[in-house]
Amino acid sequence: MRKQISILALVVLMFGLVSADYVGTIENIDGINISDFVAGNVATANFSFDYVDGFGDEQYPHILRMNITSENQSDYPVLKGDFELEGFVRKYRLWPFPWYYDVELECSEENPLTINHPLGLNVLNVSDGTFYCYNTTSEALDDLSKHDEVFLTIRSHPALWPGEYGLSASMFYLTDEMAPVVEILNVGDFDLYYRELDSVEVEVNISDGSEVVNKWGEAFLGYENLTLPYTHESNGLFYFSKTLPSNIVEDDYPLFVFVEDEYGNMGNDSVTLKIDRTAPVITLVKPDGSIYTNILPIEVEVVDVKAGLDDASVEYRLREMSGTSICPEDGVGTWDCYNSGWLSLPLISGSLFGVDVDTDVLGLSGEYWLQIRASDVLGNLGVLE
Repeated sequence: MRKQISILALVVLMFGLVSADYVGTIENIDGINISDFVAGNVATANFSFDYVDGFGDEQYPHILRMNITSENQSDYPVLKGDFELEGFVRKYRLWPFPWYYDVELECSEENPLTINHPLGLNVLNVSDGTFYCYNTTSEALDDLSKHDEVFLTIRSHPALWPGEYGLSASMFYLTDEMAPVVEILNVGDFDLYYRELDSVEVEVNISDGSEVVNKWGEAFLGYENLTLPYTHESNGLFYFSKTLPSNIVEDDYPLFVFVEDEYGNMGNDSVTLKIDRTAPVITLVKPDGSIYTNILPIEVEVVDVKAGLDDASVEYRLREMSGTSICPEDGVGTWDCYNSGWLSLPLISGSLFGVDVDTDVLGLSGEYWLQIRASDVLGNLGVLE
């Protein structure tokens, strides 16, 4: 049995998805022309539109929403798959000579519907009987003009319930709902450790379809937050820097770079800011309390588990003692005393450093104050006395 269907044209409304709703005027309401047709066959519709100046923004991609409703919605509701839509927009130009071209439309009733467009990404909830028609790739609807004509082809399912169905059209514009993409590029710098008063710099790549209105770095110290302000841009990259405070506590801290676009979308990336304020651990191996003649062995284990030891910084110093008196730092005392000054303590192997001091060559006898010092690569200095 052939199923006869009437599709009636309803009014065409236009309003923005994000801004205050706006009901536009219709340039050509009679242009919506859908004739009766048999279920499973094809009908066409075409119309043009008008809107006030300033509707949306020229940078926003525009889309059309088509609604098909049943006059007997309770008994014969419109369900997904009952109809298929496709079409195009015909755009007219008057300069430098009159001509037109067509922009193909993609019409989808998928729910949820994800539309990825030059500004970002929108995810729309699509109810039964609703289609969104758009093209955000080339010559997209982001520059729809008044009086552009819309041409639709409407196919119904062969088993569609007979009855009267209404078609309405609405225009929307999409805005940016996608967070800026933030990428910290100099992540290798944060495999290293920092200490108080060091300068920390973060190099960041930012990409977003909209205008970035705010960007900053933030280290979360637990007891306070440390802001790394944006300092400059170079070759398309953005830089944030801060001199660390003198009272920063040793620990590992999350450091984020936050970026906000003009629609309030926030993006971020993070690294770990590692603070090391601990000097190397120095353990004396020799001398071990014995009495030495001719050769005085000096051996120490020096370990730094965080920033890493600066091997060249491991040094020793011998200062002659007389009772409780120690040869002064400058080697000039009330008696003719010996002060070796700071001398390099070579690496033997692993974490063991040492040297044999020939006391005969130096003419040493008696008691001597031995000091060992070492720094990590950050300059945290430890002294063993």
